[in-house]
Amino acid sequence: MATNISTSPKEDVPKEKFHLDILNFSQTSQIQFGLRLQDYKKYRQYCSKRIQRLRSQLRKQYGKKNYVNKIVLNGGETEKQINDVRYLQISLLKTERAWSYAMDLKAQFEKDNDSRIGFHMNRRFGKASRNSTQLYELCKLVADQYTIIEAHAYSSWMASSLSLTKQDFKKALEEINISKTIYEKLSEQGDHSQKELYQKRIEETEPIIRFCLYNLKNEKNTSNKVSQNTLTIIEQSLEELKNQENKKKSSTSSTTTTTATTTIEWKSKSIKVDEKLDEKLKIFNEFKKENENKLPKNINASIDTTSNISPIFNIYDKLVYNLINCETIVKNDLSTLVRVNLKNKSVKSEIEEQSTRILLAYIMYHKMKYLYERNSILITMMQRVLDGEKVDESAIKKKVKKVTWNDLVRLSTHQVKVYTIMSESRDTDSNKEIARDQDAQLILLKSIRLYYIAVCLAKSLKFSETMAVLDRVLTNIQNVRKTNTKNQQILNDTNELESNIKKQRSQIHANSFIQQLSENQDLKNQMSSLSIGGITTASGKSNDLISGLDSFDTSFLTEKKLVQLPPQLQPVQAKPIFFDLAFNSVTFPSLDQRKKGSSTGTPSKGLFGFWGRG
Repeated sequence: MATNISTSPKEDVPKEKFHLDILNFSQTSQIQFGLRLQDYKKYRQYCSKRIQRLRSQLRKQYGKKNYVNKIVLNGGETEKQINDVRYLQISLLKTERAWSYAMDLKAQFEKDNDSRIGFHMNRRFGKASRNSTQLYELCKLVADQYTIIEAHAYSSWMASSLSLTKQDFKKALEEINISKTIYEKLSEQGDHSQKELYQKRIEETEPIIRFCLYNLKNEKNTSNKVSQNTLTIIEQSLEELKNQENKKKSSTSSTTTTTATTTIEWKSKSIKVDEKLDEKLKIFNEFKKENENKLPKNINASIDTTSNISPIFNIYDKLVYNLINCETIVKNDLSTLVRVNLKNKSVKSEIEEQSTRILLAYIMYHKMKYLYERNSILITMMQRVLDGEKVDESAIKKKVKKVTWNDLVRLSTHQVKVYTIMSESRDTDSNKEIARDQDAQLILLKSIRLYYIAVCLAKSLKFSETMAVLDRVLTNIQNVRKTNTKNQQILNDTNELESNIKKQRSQIHANSFIQQLSENQDLKNQMSSLSIGGITTASGKSNDLISGLDSFDTSFLTEKKLVQLPPQLQPVQAKPIFFDLAFNSVTFPSLDQRKKGSSTGTPSKGLFGFWGRG
């Protein structure tokens, strides 16, 4: 029994529009296959092979056995025929092949000036212009709005190339201005990688516009602006593109809660941040705002290390920890981009890799900045501990149990690495004063590290090696001064380091001399036999240092006697102490007998007895 099956007509499902990055596709192909070295023939051969490969994939090969009709622009039938984005790629590659052939002929025409080559060149530029127009018409039918706008700019560029070869400078100026205007509008809407790509294309239009204006200088009514009708068409297309993007955003926001992405400006470039990194950066910025006031504003200023300084180290550690989380995300993204570029490099992916590297430099700079500040405070505290000053040792004991000069060497080595990375990742590297201060600070850090190494060598009684290292430090100090830095803090640290070196050198000279005397017996005997003048004992040598101040005698080095105890008694010509008291207690012999003896002597001879008369 036959049954009638009623077939209902199928509902028209809206066909998804194709998307093709025309400028990125063409620029990538040009750079990878010949145009980096201006080899247009190699690029033309690549385009032919790529077209043949795409046609074989789509089973649209044109030959004698299996003839397939070419695609003709015919409204709805064309939409049915073009069911793959590779059809648009074939049309684009046909344009690129004709253009590269024309550029190759142009180079030959400039050498030989053959009219036949010039005629062939014009034919090829005309074919490139027709193929680009066909691509634009196909994109209107089956591509999305973004691809249509790019195809319009690309078609105008090829039309301007054709007009330039025909020396129709007025039309060439109109077409190149249309292309420039579209790329300027697209650069305002796209992300960082697309913006860089469009900016390069805009820079390429400038010499063409100047050349056209130079040739049209004698003509009147030549304007360097796009006509109002063309401008309205471009603005309408861009408005449709904005509406489509807003619809996409609204549809995604209904399913997922989207937050405004932040942009980072670093090295004169603004970079958009993805969601993962944006979350980590927000955590970092919030913690920074809460605790930034607790950090010292100037690490080189005098820090009160006697108070509890552990919270400051905790803040620095937390800031560095948050930045390390951001660093891992960016490094993972960068590694994936590098792997992609190794297999299939494009201009857009190269720009994305460059922007990711700039983003990594931003994170590394702030990470190294906080590490440098934390380590500077830690080095200051350790040095004060070794100098015997009072310091909050609870903060240091978390890092090391016992402070030694080797810890300072390790930290100063780390400081040199940190400062090197920080200076390489800095935002502005064009300022000469900043670069000069960076060079001086880096040399100073290396000098401080060498000074700590010299102190460790001196503690190990390696005095000759210590002197060699200190001489190297003095050379570095001279190099710091040669940089002509005006940073007062760097100059003060340099002067302080130089004074410390002078103190250390005098101590090392004395210790080295004593060490040589103790180790070399011949030298010891020769030095002990030396004596020049002065007070000596019966053996010819002074017993102590004080008794031989006026003589050169080295025997005290072995005996090490400063003064002889008890000292030898010597007569002193001086008035006794308490002479009056001593005089009262002394009993003298009586003088009465002497008095009597003088009275019973010879009598007086009278007045003239003096002259012997009596």
